[in-house]
Amino acid sequence: MSHKKMSRRDFLRMSALGAAGVALASCAAPTTPTAEPTKPPEVKPTVAQPTAIPTQGPTATPVPTVAAAKEPPMAAELVKAGKIPALADRLPKNPLTLSPINKIGVYGGRLKLNLWWMDGAAEHMYGHSALRWIDDGMGIAPGMVESWEANADNSVWTLHVREGLKWSDGQPCTTDDVMYWWNDLVLNPDQAEQPPDFGTAGGKIAEFKAVDATTLTITYVEPAPLTAKRLAMWVNGIIGPIWIAPKHYLQQFHPTYNAEVKDFVTHDQKKNYTQNPDCPSLNSWVTIAVEPSVSSTWARNLYYYAVDTEGNQLPYIDGLDILPVADRQTEMLKMMQGSTDFSMFTYALTLADIAPLKESQEKGDYEVRLWDGGSGTGMMYYWNYDVKDDKKRELYRNPKFKQAISFAMDRPTIQKVVYYDTGMITTGSMSPKAIEFNFNDEARQRFIKFRDAYSAYDPEKAKALLDEIGVKDVNGDGFREMPDGSAFEYRVDLQADAGKECTDVLEICQKCWTAIGLNVIINQVPPTAFDSQWVNGTLEFRTNWEVGDGPDHLLYPSWVVPNEPTRWAPLCGNMLMVQGTDKEETECDKSPWERTPPRYCKADPQYAGTPIEKLDQLYEQAKIEVDDMKRMQLVWEMNDIHINDGPFFLGTVGNTPRIVIVSNKLENVPTRDQLKLNGFCNPWIVPYPALINPETFSFKA
Repeated sequence: MSHKKMSRRDFLRMSALGAAGVALASCAAPTTPTAEPTKPPEVKPTVAQPTAIPTQGPTATPVPTVAAAKEPPMAAELVKAGKIPALADRLPKNPLTLSPINKIGVYGGRLKLNLWWMDGAAEHMYGHSALRWIDDGMGIAPGMVESWEANADNSVWTLHVREGLKWSDGQPCTTDDVMYWWNDLVLNPDQAEQPPDFGTAGGKIAEFKAVDATTLTITYVEPAPLTAKRLAMWVNGIIGPIWIAPKHYLQQFHPTYNAEVKDFVTHDQKKNYTQNPDCPSLNSWVTIAVEPSVSSTWARNLYYYAVDTEGNQLPYIDGLDILPVADRQTEMLKMMQGSTDFSMFTYALTLADIAPLKESQEKGDYEVRLWDGGSGTGMMYYWNYDVKDDKKRELYRNPKFKQAISFAMDRPTIQKVVYYDTGMITTGSMSPKAIEFNFNDEARQRFIKFRDAYSAYDPEKAKALLDEIGVKDVNGDGFREMPDGSAFEYRVDLQADAGKECTDVLEICQKCWTAIGLNVIINQVPPTAFDSQWVNGTLEFRTNWEVGDGPDHLLYPSWVVPNEPTRWAPLCGNMLMVQGTDKEETECDKSPWERTPPRYCKADPQYAGTPIEKLDQLYEQAKIEVDDMKRMQLVWEMNDIHINDGPFFLGTVGNTPRIVIVSNKLENVPTRDQLKLNGFCNPWIVPYPALINPETFSFKA
């Protein structure tokens, strides 16, 4: 079956939570629900206050490992029967050591998972990634690469793949497999694989070189200090870039290596290890049977390269049994009946579901846990900075207009009614878990400044700001007009399939904005048409998304500096996407909205001299800055622009909790307090639950 990588946008749209029982009064007066909602257990997520943040330097050394002590009983039987090599010959010379959070586990059992997206099983496995985030993204540790270093200016990185590393079929895994991915897929003009962030710098493709079977160098035309962090992003191969591919298996489907093959259709199907049991993997479990959209069955990887602190080969659990869940009711029923051993992809559930889930804990033999989501906004709103209409573009770029809209939002009621008094009221920012907000006391104070800038509910201040910029009711009909006196419809655009969280928050905000004199129009757009209309500048003010990104602003910077077209400045984003290509300075004689794709040229007055140009310049400076502290200060300067010339996007209630279901039979699944920053579940850049090492989960004896 053909596999399409899920984009960050698709993930966030599908992960929108809802909330039940919203009853609203007018925002012209303090809003109060007509019926008090049943509150879940009180959870007040706050910005973590770690006593020390590990420095993420450019070098690392191998993790000391004790000699392997034992292996799963079923593996020992296969060794005895001569079907697989002894454990010492299956593990690399220096295995990865993972420490169970509570105790050394016991072997056996199968983990039941119910997932809305079958390939989501890969999110439980970090095996394909070169490096790994640890401590909720505050540090980096080895993965399949056991050590790495960079030269003084970070333009040359050297990675050391574990000696003796093997694919799940027992074949050697070497730098040759990285070079296959790079040369035969990424650099092949007939293949659709795109270079990842760590594959380019300064607008130029990096040079990958296999020095020997275990040593790889990546050379850039300019400093690339974020390389190690980018190598730790995602679980490589499904959500993020592939990074490495089993050449010995895939080359039979590649036109370069097989003259009978004419295209990459079969190759791209075969490389999806979640759907193809024949494809070798580096993960802790491997697919052994798949019935598309019905079920998938996974078994332990007998060649998995990790051990626990006593040298026992991981994983402890024999395998995974995965079934899809089509809707909220089915998901709830399975959980309450005890048919799910572990679940954190509870996107269809609402905070109102906590009470019935807790009531069924004893019957279902599970525990409800609440981990921090890590969102910097909750349900958010943002203007089209590049809207085609000249008058609206001028208005939507006016900081006082945007601040007025923010002050008019009754976030305390949103927090109470939709988020059940959890989370934190916020103007809107990148994740509170980001290192730039946690590095030291100054970083934490910076976050508070960004979070609180325009978050107060002050409709009178909102009205005064609108009056000041000339957005007044000049004809006495109760609605404010544009500064030139023309009619003004304040349109909110959203996909027609928006979830309940989106519509519940919007209902409150619509009343609030109407109460300050805006003629608010809700414009539902077919999902398939939404993106093209947004990029073309015909949509104006959108919702149905969140900002959850971190752990570093610069790794996925699209909310800070719009470098792609779905965020708040689509024509600026398209301009950066064609930068360095043949298109960069073409069609500059046309209107920006008539170019293909719609975009600015750098001399256009809609871009030159604007805050966006300054953000772009700071970003270009920051991403090559080797000094951690200087780079962080540049990010703070970028955030200052968001506050002083924005806000460019508005949050409501950030860092609300994620419902997590854990069977009472499971051991080594962390509680919220055992997580470094109390959890960071929302962004797939910090891959939960892979980051908490499910290979160390075990069933209690």
